Amino acid sequence: MPPADTPPNAAFVDDPATISDKQLLSPSIDSICDAGAVQVAFRNNFDLQDGFDGGVLEVSYDDGLTFQDVLAVGTFVLGGYNGAINSCCGNPLAGRQAWTGNSGGFIDSVVSLPEGCIHQIILRWRMGSDSSVSGEGWRIDSVEITACNPPLVRRHPSPRPRPTPR
Repeated sequence: MPPADTPPNAAFVDDPATISDKQLLSPSIDSICDAGAVQVAFRNNFDLQDGFDGGVLEVSYDDGLTFQDVLAVGTFVLGGYNGAINSCCGNPLAGRQAWTGNSGGFIDSVVSLPEGCIHQIILRWRMGSDSSVSGEGWRIDSVEITACNPPLVRRHPSPRPRPTPR
């Protein structure tokens, strides 16, 4: 696999032949208010044991105290999960939708998060493996977070014309 989409490197986690739960956290992203939906785009390259090891994207709105799968609050626009993790062998992500198998190189992934006032958001890319076969691993690169501007709203509506007396 190429080591990075944008040289010199990308975030990388190996896929061991043991049970593991590894994560990459974004910095806290503050003060996204009245900006419309938030979009997260990144490049993603994985070679993981198909159906038994995988990666997910999770989001926290409370400064990292709790995380939920991005699909609980948003939708993939491009490059979403491609399978489910088997429940047989101890993977901490068992039963969940995930990126699993081999992506064949870097792919684009874009997720749209809901509109509203978000004061703190933390993203967590999380990779889980089971107790058997290993793979090469998972790479994340070229992360972009954008706020889509909402349509303009007129704050002061123009006065209604008064009917003329008859």
